[in-house]
Amino acid sequence: MKTISSYEELINDLYSENITMVNPIFIKSILNFYPNISKVEGDILECGVWRGGVSIFLSHLFHDRNIWVSDSFQGFQPLTNAKYNYDKERHTPNYVQCANGPIGISLEEVKSNFETYRLKDDPRIKFLKGFVKDTLPTSGIEKLALLRIDVDAFSATLEVLDEMYDKVQPGGYIIFDDTCLYEVIDALKVFFKKRNLEECIYHPVTHEKCNLYSKYTNTDSGFESACYVIKQ
Repeated sequence: MKTISSYEELINDLYSENITMVNPIFIKSILNFYPNISKVEGDILECGVWRGGVSIFLSHLFHDRNIWVSDSFQGFQPLTNAKYNYDKERHTPNYVQCANGPIGISLEEVKSNFETYRLKDDPRIKFLKGFVKDTLPTSGIEKLALLRIDVDAFSATLEVLDEMYDKVQPGGYIIFDDTCLYEVIDALKVFFKKRNLEECIYHPVTHEKCNLYSKYTNTDSGFESACYVIKQ
């Protein structure tokens, strides 16, 4: 088991050991959100965890909260299982490998990573195995202070928001890891419009307010990764 002396060291170690593929800059941004999130009632939920790195960090940072770790632990869901049709979807079961390794990581491997970082059998940590459309409705989650969505796909992003947006308490944060992908921006446009929400997200580092119909970077969506909103 590893001994880590600071959150920054933990973040850097998770990244260097390939337990997360999230840029450390964006994980460290959660440290800046912590004083605000800590004042909000509710649990912490990450949907789409890969090898568990960000959830491991969140488990240490929010040491007095329930941490929900949601993933299929087998890769992307079949289009036939998706709630929403989207003809530009790239993240299907055929997408099995990325530059950082396999997409589908088993629950056993993820639990082993939690154990490595001194989180073995922690009763606060609750694993939800399966596609979000199937697991979130019966999860028993009542209130959330932080919802982090890292599911890549159009339908899965909407499925999480449909089920969990209303669980996020006022002042709570929703972080969209994949705002660099056009699938996710398209999903946010649909959801925000449906719920009559302001169609803007915030840059994770500069906190610039970004309109969903503009472009701010050279990513295929025009947005930086890990943009966020604060529930009103």
